[in-house]
Amino acid sequence: MEDTVTFISLTDAADRLGVSLAYLRDLIDRTDRKENVLDSDTTADFWSSKTAVIPERDLKKYERELSRRRFVRFRERYADVLVEDVVLTVRPSWKSLLERVSKRLRWMPPEWNARLRKAREKSGYLVLGFEYDRNRQDACNEIERLREEVRLSSLSICEECGRLGRFRYSPSRSLTLCDRHARLSEPVLPGDGVIADPASDGALISELPSD
Repeated sequence: MEDTVTFISLTDAADRLGVSLAYLRDLIDRTDRKENVLDSDTTADFWSSKTAVIPERDLKKYERELSRRRFVRFRERYADVLVEDVVLTVRPSWKSLLERVSKRLRWMPPEWNARLRKAREKSGYLVLGFEYDRNRQDACNEIERLREEVRLSSLSICEECGRLGRFRYSPSRSLTLCDRHARLSEPVLPGDGVIADPASDGALISELPSD
């Protein structure tokens, strides 16, 4: 005999997960699970419906996804090269880039005192912030080299799924996405598909210490 499927409203699911309702809707969309949302009101819009429900068993999947997006395992694995209150505000599929950075930090001489302080998405690419001995020119050179190397790499990796992606030029929020997730930056502006690097106009891309 098959188990009975129980359902839970999006509002209750968000409360159980400890996130806002808007965040849960966005999470469902980004993980391509909208087809798992049921609604007794067939005319309701997913983004505003008050009657939508999901299978309660799906909460486990969203808990795992939230853990992934909060980089719980990454923080544990690379704690030795992260500052205690490191800020990671990037999407989950750039974790491979963060791992590359962390491994490089482990390779650096101990006297540089190099640690990752911040990783965030800005205009579609990855911006990194570090703590290190700024009085050492060799440390400064290597950190800047790593910062730019990773920034350029991020412009070819979809932030959502890790597939091959490209910069999407959008008036709302420019992101680096694959074709499957291109909708997250729609609508796009003229020049989308032509501009490969939003910083290619010579703008300063290095993060200032005060940032």
